[in-house]
Amino acid sequence: MYTVFQKGLKTMKGHEKAIIKEWQNILSHLQETGRKSARNVEETMNFFSAFLFSDEKSEKDIGNNITYLQQKPQHNISIQTNRFVITLLENAAHKVLQERVAHYYQNHQAVHYLFTKLSEDITELPYHHFFSIDYFLRNLVTSRQLQIEWGAIVIKHEKEKYYFVEKWFNHTDQDLLLENDVLKANSIFALSELMLRQMEDQDRKIYTVLPIPYQDITILICVTDDDASRVIPFVTYALQIFENGKDTLTKTKDEQHWKDSVIMFNETLLHSNNYHEAMEHITAGYVNYLPFERCALFSYSMSEEMGVGLFGHRFDNQAVQSISEEISNLPIIANNLNILRLFKKSLNYIQPFYIEDANLSFPKQYIEQFQLRSLVVAPIYTSVNNRLLGAAILDQGPDKYFKVTQETFTALTKFGKSAGELLAKFHKKEQNNSYEKQSFHLSRREIEVLKLMAEGASTTEAAHELSLSEYTVRDYISTVMQKMEARNRTEAVARAIRQGII
Repeated sequence: MYTVFQKGLKTMKGHEKAIIKEWQNILSHLQETGRKSARNVEETMNFFSAFLFSDEKSEKDIGNNITYLQQKPQHNISIQTNRFVITLLENAAHKVLQERVAHYYQNHQAVHYLFTKLSEDITELPYHHFFSIDYFLRNLVTSRQLQIEWGAIVIKHEKEKYYFVEKWFNHTDQDLLLENDVLKANSIFALSELMLRQMEDQDRKIYTVLPIPYQDITILICVTDDDASRVIPFVTYALQIFENGKDTLTKTKDEQHWKDSVIMFNETLLHSNNYHEAMEHITAGYVNYLPFERCALFSYSMSEEMGVGLFGHRFDNQAVQSISEEISNLPIIANNLNILRLFKKSLNYIQPFYIEDANLSFPKQYIEQFQLRSLVVAPIYTSVNNRLLGAAILDQGPDKYFKVTQETFTALTKFGKSAGELLAKFHKKEQNNSYEKQSFHLSRREIEVLKLMAEGASTTEAAHELSLSEYTVRDYISTVMQKMEARNRTEAVARAIRQGII
């Protein structure tokens, strides 16, 4: 999703002047009509103008950190706005971009996602301070439950190799670091001594400074010698609780990212008008909304135990479509499909699986042809009638090793279900019009046999469904394969689907 965010930012920057002009027109109208919202709109407009179009932070820097606003000092971001005002500015931006960008829908999602994430961060800003280390330390130092004289946050200057005090406050919440005061030393010990010298002589004898490392900073706690053994364990434990809270927030945001990807993937699929567009949108969606660079879509026939290439995104599409492979030649995939035979009445358990090294699982010819290394195999299925239609083969580029997070696996499962339902819908739709689309001049009965083969029916099941003998069905299948110049039934079905016959 970082790529989507970055794409939206780039699109906005490419039309900076026109967007700012449109925003200014809206503001002028509100001011002329005496609207109370004019002030909020102006403040929000100025903020977005500075944030989106400033050269201080590059597209890559912001795009790699969606929650960039949270990293900025709290006092630098004080903005009175609401989601209505932000939506107003977003709609104005869409209006400008629709007039200037060809095929704007491809960018519309990215711009919308950009505004959505920024809106979330801005409206959540008042609560971000609860997860800042200085907020934590202030509450700790000013607590009446602990006898802490003062606390400080120390940072190491990486370039100059010295330590300096960034924050320093006492138990009455008094700021001990004056505006122009600079306290620095070559070591934590020397800095602690320097800070103790600023206390009264009698206090120096009874107080000690305890350094507590935390991430890339050091927390200094000043307590009496008698309280040191009691305070340190409590502070260490409190820090752990604080860190757990931050981790929970981060995890929640990570989970939201995969949910965002599922929503955007489904939105893209809705714009598919036919089977071919569906395959294009599915394969592109896996790459656009998940951390993958290439995607190849394959159909699967349980009766034939064959996989046939349908479409490739950033793969050689023609090479993918020429693939017709027995599943037995793909050991890991074959092993996973064995589970399907045991529990074929339900696909709820089906999960994507990760292959660290394709050399151990795929024929050498494909390894060399497509430069395969690490892969993910994501099932494409329908949950309504429990049909496994095929799979998406995904990687992060030629000869790339990679790992996959649990959030990505969860999203892949959702993607597979959505993709399966879409393909099944168009497959059924094409069936209703198939008699008018016979590129191979197939008879009505031959098409009926093909349909049943596409649904995974065996020769026996097809014969029973059509009230024919198995020998007659085999004759129809042989005739169809000859007409379509297919090597097997699965390849005939795949070609029929591509041609819109079924």
